Amino acid sequence: MLQPDIIHHQQHDEKGKLNMEKLDEVYKKWSKSGPGETRVSNQNIQGKEAWLNKFGELPTRKRRTKGPAYSVALELVPEVVNFKTKPPPPLYEKEQRTFKGRCCPRCSPLSREVLYNENIPDMGLCNVLRMPLENRTGVVSYLLPNLNHIMKRNKNHIYPTKDEMISKVSESGRVHTAIQNCAILDAEGLTNRERGGLSNSEGKHGRRLKRILGTMVAKISCALLKVTSWVLLRVLGVFLLGVQVHKGQMELIKEASKKGVPLVFIPMHRSHLDYVLLSFILHNYGVKAPHIAAGDNLNLPVFSWVLRSLGAFFIKRKLDRDVGKKDLVYRAALHTYIEEVLRSNQNLEFFIEGGRSRSGKALSPKGGLLSCVVDSYYDGVISDAFIVPASISYEKILDGHFNNEQMGLQKRKETFMMALRGIYDVLKHNYGHVKVDFAQPFSLKEYLEAPQAPATPVSDIATSGICKSKVKRAGSDNSLYGTDIVVEDTRQLVKGLAEHIVYDSVHVNTIMSTNIVAFLLLTKFREGIPFNTLVKELDKMKEGIASRGYSIGFTGTSTAIVHHAIRLLGGNLIRVENVVVTSSTGPDVISNEKSNKEKEFVTPLLSLPNVFELSYYSNTLISVFLMESVLANAIIAECGSTQLMFNTCHSSPLSICKDRLLTRAMQLCDLLQFEFIFAPPCGNLTNVINDAIEELAVKGVITVKDSITGFKDQRWVRQLAATTGWESDESDSVNNSETIEINMSSENKKQLQFLQCVLGPLIEGYWLSVCNLVRLLDMDVDDNTYIRMVNMYAKERVEKGFAVFSESCSMDTLRNAVKVFLHWKVLCTYYDAENIKMLQLKEPYRDEAKLSVLIDKIEVFRV
Repeated sequence: MLQPDIIHHQQHDEKGKLNMEKLDEVYKKWSKSGPGETRVSNQNIQGKEAWLNKFGELPTRKRRTKGPAYSVALELVPEVVNFKTKPPPPLYEKEQRTFKGRCCPRCSPLSREVLYNENIPDMGLCNVLRMPLENRTGVVSYLLPNLNHIMKRNKNHIYPTKDEMISKVSESGRVHTAIQNCAILDAEGLTNRERGGLSNSEGKHGRRLKRILGTMVAKISCALLKVTSWVLLRVLGVFLLGVQVHKGQMELIKEASKKGVPLVFIPMHRSHLDYVLLSFILHNYGVKAPHIAAGDNLNLPVFSWVLRSLGAFFIKRKLDRDVGKKDLVYRAALHTYIEEVLRSNQNLEFFIEGGRSRSGKALSPKGGLLSCVVDSYYDGVISDAFIVPASISYEKILDGHFNNEQMGLQKRKETFMMALRGIYDVLKHNYGHVKVDFAQPFSLKEYLEAPQAPATPVSDIATSGICKSKVKRAGSDNSLYGTDIVVEDTRQLVKGLAEHIVYDSVHVNTIMSTNIVAFLLLTKFREGIPFNTLVKELDKMKEGIASRGYSIGFTGTSTAIVHHAIRLLGGNLIRVENVVVTSSTGPDVISNEKSNKEKEFVTPLLSLPNVFELSYYSNTLISVFLMESVLANAIIAECGSTQLMFNTCHSSPLSICKDRLLTRAMQLCDLLQFEFIFAPPCGNLTNVINDAIEELAVKGVITVKDSITGFKDQRWVRQLAATTGWESDESDSVNNSETIEINMSSENKKQLQFLQCVLGPLIEGYWLSVCNLVRLLDMDVDDNTYIRMVNMYAKERVEKGFAVFSESCSMDTLRNAVKVFLHWKVLCTYYDAENIKMLQLKEPYRDEAKLSVLIDKIEVFRV
């Protein structure tokens, strides 16, 4: 690994000095600113009045409690922030919450109805750590209730043996072909006499295949599954207050498991606990344990044996040993093993993001393993499979934090002793609640055979001068494509399926208490907020989240919820102190004068690197306000941030053309295409933006005005046109005459500022990255060094107080910015003589004026 200050092809110090002068000129030009459950009333109980007249009121009795010495958690578990074990009182009496996670009506209409029934939404939640104690029979059920529960509820499913799977994979035609091709490649450039050892080369690759399969293949043990379930039932309760699942979702999983086809579970990856948590839940509900794809970084002594016995099969983080050269034997072995797992009617589980998210947001999907599942259907290995997107929500992440990696430091390699220390540390702390959500299973056959919508670009930004080609989301570089000949249509189909799975998983995700508190502090109250005000804002935010169709993972009094969340987040992220306030200036103003009033004041700690951990919890809520935030940033960019946000005297409405607003919003979606999936592949981004415009209009932030007919809501017109296929150029001409009026009241300004700050850190990070492209005007730099250079410069701006959002310098954001520039053809890559991947500005942007235009395009969105 190169040091940050080593730059390839730099010949003279004068170039570096000139480089920094240009960078300083760029920054001088663009840096312009240095409710709990209610008890049933007994007022109408017959005979109560006579009882009171005779005996009077009885004194209330204190409730006796049992449990661990963790006093605060003990108070929270039964009454305050306990997860919903039954549907809570609705936030709006007139509205009925929809059941989250239904199949897409466009892609899987039959799957949407085949397993679903009207009773499923009302089944409520279940804490899998609290086993039912009814129907006890026998001495064992009373003395060992947990063990009795595990033994009775689980089935002895049939799993293939390790030797059986190794034999099937080794005999595969695909694997034999890969071995022969590798032997032929080894013989290239050799003389005829030297090529006589071709059979020896095949034997070498055959022996390597056995070593690969010995490490890869799982060996599921029914006995160990039962023992592990009993242990987890005892141990998880030590550091978790509960693990909640929706009974209706589990009913869908159980019904799908009876259809005689494999289930493919695809959860979002947040913690190492994910590997065993899903297997634990499925096993307790009598569903066959899946074979789980795990990274070889977890192939540690003892732990690897346990994980492999629970269903884990280990795969390499990087499939190819040499840069630019595919490892055909390994890819063929992995592809064939997945096919054999599915052929044996075994369930499968893998994380489509590849690794754990370091930012709390969903990562771009990688389609390699999913392509193997699709190929298994097309090759006739399986007749169908049920795809099950899933999401796991933690109040507090068990893996600690990823601050060092976001600061640009190398990730520490996992070791046996690190794993032991990690388990010991986890057992000493409390991590709140965990909520596991499963989306409704949908048929892979139905999805693949359904007529696919034509691929649409993310935006029309090509016409604005940033890039030449229509923008489409890029695929993964680490996929299994290449083991067989893959038609481009199939590649796009797999990519669309992967994006749909991530989109469904994000929208079935549950919002936890720590997510809301962190989100409020980073988007609305970065300077701090009185505790009582934070409680009120929590109530408003809960209503806003529920009104947008997302699930909330807690109930109870808001005061206790905020206390609970602050305690879980810890003193390294949030400071709580008593401050004195004056009664004359209002309740929220801090004063140094003596007064009888003291209030708790909550302040987020925004210094590096702790702000990255706080933003990890906050980022979960970005998806809730994503499209509204896109529109708010587009509105501010179109109107001009100075006039709109900082001119307090300006209160008359501002008007902008709707088409220009749509263009701005599409540009921002294009910029952030590697951060979010704004619309499902079967949807249309323009329609999604139009729906968001109408939502803002309903809230009174904006008004859609037609220049001919006055104020007008045309949502039903577009829906009718989309349903009947009557869309035409005439409707486009009508939309061209629409304008957007922005309500400039102080309340709406605050709302727009809040929505702007939701995406503010990401936009600032991308702006920093594009400004640093001036470093590449005179020299090429390897990609890792370039990202570290930008990261170092961004951290310097934070230390000097120039950055608006200190979390903007995270490595994840800077890496995704480079991906966008590569996708836009602003940058290109090549390998130098030492086989190091280098970054280079493409010819149109090697001109400083052209680069300045690109910087302006992004700078317009910056706070």
